[in-house]
Amino acid sequence: MMNFDRGDVVLANLNPIVGTKQAGQSRPCVVVSPGQLNRVFHGVVICPITDARHKKHPGLGLIRVPAGEGGLHKNSYVISFQVRMIDKKRIIQTIGSFDEPIMNEISDTLKFVLGMRN
Repeated sequence: MMNFDRGDVVLANLNPIVGTKQAGQSRPCVVVSPGQLNRVFHGVVICPITDARHKKHPGLGLIRVPAGEGGLHKNSYVISFQVRMIDKKRIIQTIGSFDEPIMNEISDTLKFVLGMRN
């Protein structure tokens, strides 16, 4: 069984989808669940990542990540409002990982999106 750590940037098959969720057979995503849970469960909690070219409203649950971070080749956004659990079998490969400052920003945004911010 594959093990993943929080902050790993992976390529995942997010098809099939329903509605307006991010799709794709090789979509970059960031693992947001802690490694301790990831080693126990068959799934991981992820946020999909999209390239920056068509995002008009950064800050509304979107975290900007510059090209080169986490193995990404383009300026990108983590889409925190599409957080979800996927089976590890959907993960194709790990391409990198985000450093602590980026993960802290993702955590803060997830707290906002999930209504957990004071």
